[in-house]
Amino acid sequence: MKAVVNGKEKDLPDGASVAQAIEGEPYVPGSSVALIRPMDAQRKLTNEYMVKTPRGCFIIELNGSKYSEAWKRLYNDVIGKNLRWQTSRLHAFGSFPTQFEKSRGTTDYKRYDCFFALGGYDTDTTYLMVARVDMSDDLGLQDAVFGRVTRGRHILDLMREGDIIEHIEPVVLRMTSQDAFSVTDLDVPVEDGMLIETFIGVKLDERSPLCCEHFLVVTSEGSLPIDEKGFSYTASEANMDTSLGQEHSEVRHPDSVTVRHKGHQAGKIYFYNQVRQLNRSHNLVGKVTNGHNLVHLVPLKGRVLVRSDPLRIMTIGKTQAQAQEFLESIGKVQKRTGDTADDAIVVEQEPEMTIYAYKEKEVETMGVPKDKVFPLTMDPEASPWTVRYFRKVTGLDHKPVGTMRVHFTFEGMPMITFEGNPKLAADLYPEKTFEGHCYRGDVAITNMSRPQRGLMGIRLEDSDEFGSTGEEPHGTNLLGRFIGDLTAMMSSISEGDIVYVRRATPEEAASKAVQKPIKKKANGKNAKRPKAKGD
Repeated sequence: MKAVVNGKEKDLPDGASVAQAIEGEPYVPGSSVALIRPMDAQRKLTNEYMVKTPRGCFIIELNGSKYSEAWKRLYNDVIGKNLRWQTSRLHAFGSFPTQFEKSRGTTDYKRYDCFFALGGYDTDTTYLMVARVDMSDDLGLQDAVFGRVTRGRHILDLMREGDIIEHIEPVVLRMTSQDAFSVTDLDVPVEDGMLIETFIGVKLDERSPLCCEHFLVVTSEGSLPIDEKGFSYTASEANMDTSLGQEHSEVRHPDSVTVRHKGHQAGKIYFYNQVRQLNRSHNLVGKVTNGHNLVHLVPLKGRVLVRSDPLRIMTIGKTQAQAQEFLESIGKVQKRTGDTADDAIVVEQEPEMTIYAYKEKEVETMGVPKDKVFPLTMDPEASPWTVRYFRKVTGLDHKPVGTMRVHFTFEGMPMITFEGNPKLAADLYPEKTFEGHCYRGDVAITNMSRPQRGLMGIRLEDSDEFGSTGEEPHGTNLLGRFIGDLTAMMSSISEGDIVYVRRATPEEAASKAVQKPIKKKANGKNAKRPKAKGD
């Protein structure tokens, strides 16, 4: 059998599953896959048929009886037959042969009922009849009503004997859940001729570079969550903690993709299936090029894979060699700066935004030695506001390597502090703090309760009283642990220097977990350590 997967026809063995059909296609486990039956299959499921005559068309709606199933098999035999006769009670179209079993008995018919009848109780002369009035009769087939005329009834009054039925076809008014649906179970069998979509393709609009970058950041982290479904759109609230600006807005046509850039829920991504008027709060970021059905079939709270064109151009976090290979694969030339060694880590890219980088032949990648990118941990469960603030200030909310600018340090200090953003820290609520002891390597941020809110710091010496930014516990929000080489970081560092950080892997975090020392009094009982000099 055959199926069309993401626009490409594939030959599949009979009984093939979705997993077999999408092998080799873009897909993320757990995301939705759209399955759309071919039109012929959809027509088999419809319950309305259009009958075309020289006088116009009328619609027959089936009633679900066994004779309606017979109609689905026989309607092609009725095409070309004429109105053999008509009376004040009924119209008779035919005749044509069938294999119905004759059954005697009176049947009650309502006006506009459609039914089969036999001429002379002979199945070789079967007729399609339409009742013009309520009536009762024995016409060779008992209870053979299969539907009724629901639209175009006036056409019946215009017809004359000899008028031919020119054409009959199923009416597919709209797809139903039987015709098109999404699945996450890849063991579902595929039907012959099915259309399958595994991802939503989006061609980006270069007139909205900032919102396009937001879209790329959100969609490059795996499958996209679907948080809202309206009559005209499907939307994701994956990241609404962002600052965007006015870019290109226009009427939102079907297949348009927009990002709300201001007002309530700024950062929300919308996929449209109906025309909506211009709204200056929405910037156009692209058009859907693949997955037209999938974007609307994916269920609420489901997930879907999104692939953009172009792909995000992001080399930060790669080695210089990996960055070169990636850039060459998309037709770009790499210009290395800083540490140009193959194993150096790229910490800055110019241009950084994809839309601008896509237009340039050359992309500059600045590297630093691998041991100059320091890992640290974050605890979003215990300190969600603190992690949010830190990710935004350092840039880790949109790239793998963040930056921290040294605010204050000198030799012998028990801590080092880094510049923050007091405005952004205005809603940095008190969260998890150190409990009686702040350890060397603890990373913390001054919360909104203190004048120096937003200041970031790393503890260089243990302290029982003061945190990583020199504040007491109530003014200190713990972020996590600096698990890189603190001695190496502090070597020759001065105010204004940039420190590069990345999120530690689970393995790194486990291997560098803090070992809490046991403090003893002279008599052997636990005791506090004296306050560190300079606290």
